Amino acid sequence: MADGRMLADALGVLSGGRAGQDLDRFRADHPGVRVRLVSQREEYDGSLHHALLLKEDHGATISLSWCPDLELPWPLRGVHRAGEHLLLRVNGVETPVARAVAYLDFIWDESRLADRLVTDSLVREALEEAPEPLTDAELQEAMNAFRRARGLLTGQETRAWMERNRISHRELEELVTAEASVARLRSRTAAGRVEEWFAEYGRELDVARVAQVVLVPGVALDADEPAGFLGAVERAFAGGAAVPGEVFATLRRGDLSREVADLVFGAEPGTVVGPVETERGHLMVKVLTVEPAVFDGTVRDLIERRIFAEWVERRRNTAKIEWFWGTAEQTER
Repeated sequence: MADGRMLADALGVLSGGRAGQDLDRFRADHPGVRVRLVSQREEYDGSLHHALLLKEDHGATISLSWCPDLELPWPLRGVHRAGEHLLLRVNGVETPVARAVAYLDFIWDESRLADRLVTDSLVREALEEAPEPLTDAELQEAMNAFRRARGLLTGQETRAWMERNRISHRELEELVTAEASVARLRSRTAAGRVEEWFAEYGRELDVARVAQVVLVPGVALDADEPAGFLGAVERAFAGGAAVPGEVFATLRRGDLSREVADLVFGAEPGTVVGPVETERGHLMVKVLTVEPAVFDGTVRDLIERRIFAEWVERRRNTAKIEWFWGTAEQTER
């Protein structure tokens, strides 16, 4: 790691004034070194500070930074203003970051958001080490797909959406670029493993199309009455005995608990199975069709996502995660 030429080249990246542009040349000259360019906008004076993290396969890391004369002195780097602890202000009412996270995590039961924030950080780390550059044509196609997915089919609808979400055109491009880069990273992570995964675990992607209902505890459903299963579901919901939710659903075997999967995929079409106790109540299911997974574009995408999720989980297990909110006990938990 203590290679004089490599360190001199790294220092040249930092001191040349074109850190982002010179980084590609550095990577080409030193292919055996994993390198990340870390950029931080200093809150104190708005200056942009760069550092390089150089890492070899055996895990050792060198952190290299450079400070020109008369720039922000080291003791003031990372100094925070009080306003940085605020997430939102509405009509003068301020919401600190700690309160927002507490509401999301505990009051609204949206702890998945915290998981997604950690995943986003892990993905950005990987993309900084090995970028996924997009051509103009790929970026345009990604933008078109982004708009189609949100029903933004005209320029007027797109501008209204941007205004409603307080997003500038530059920020929209950054969002689309990030989404497309993650898709490329997902494909790269799963490359060469999709067919093997399907051969071993393809059964998990078997499909069952069902009609379903969740009943409140203590309520029974008479699916054999003349009106049939759906008629019984209608009466149960009208009487307050059924929990609001999706009636017709497409289920994948691997997304269900073992007990429910065995019941649903072991039943003949037209059969009603259950009740099965769940967190929401007692589940009753009428199986309409059961189909084995077919290796098509949809299944390939699902497999890539599952492989990618496993990759993210492995990185999460070895990551150092720090939450800068609340008390020390909350941060540790």
